Amino acid sequence: MKSLDKKSRKKLIEILKNDYKIECEKLKDENIFLDEENNIYLYNNIPIAFIKDEKIYPTIFLINDCETNMNYVKINIGAKEKVLNGADIFRPGILEFSDFKKDEIILIISEDNKLLAIGRALYGSNDVIKMEKGKIVENIHYYGDKITKYYLNKIKN
Repeated sequence: MKSLDKKSRKKLIEILKNDYKIECEKLKDENIFLDEENNIYLYNNIPIAFIKDEKIYPTIFLINDCETNMNYVKINIGAKEKVLNGADIFRPGILEFSDFKKDEIILIISEDNKLLAIGRALYGSNDVIKMEKGKIVENIHYYGDKITKYYLNKIKN
């Protein structure tokens, strides 16, 4: 586990702001650590970001704790349990969505407005409007995945 220097912390905060529209003032002056073994960035023992395929993504913990204007898909209750087990999002389970581009990282929200996961859009929203079936979003990080279990293990110890 290593503490990020000021330059690395600033770079991480810029990625979160520019790539994911996440504003989190409290991160600017605080220690952020990188668990190099698990590729997880931590702030106060809370996972705030992770590295997957050499790209940095925000965690659902950070998104819930900070302001963001990320785009989203809202899914029905029937799809909720599947998403929480890592399933991708298919068109029939989507109730509504914002305007997003292909390959954009978006929020996956349940119809009761709970953040369930983040995923990568496989199509732009203009294409999704015309679709009746098919996989729309690749599930990247969700409640119940290894990052969530990592966090729960951290707070237990």
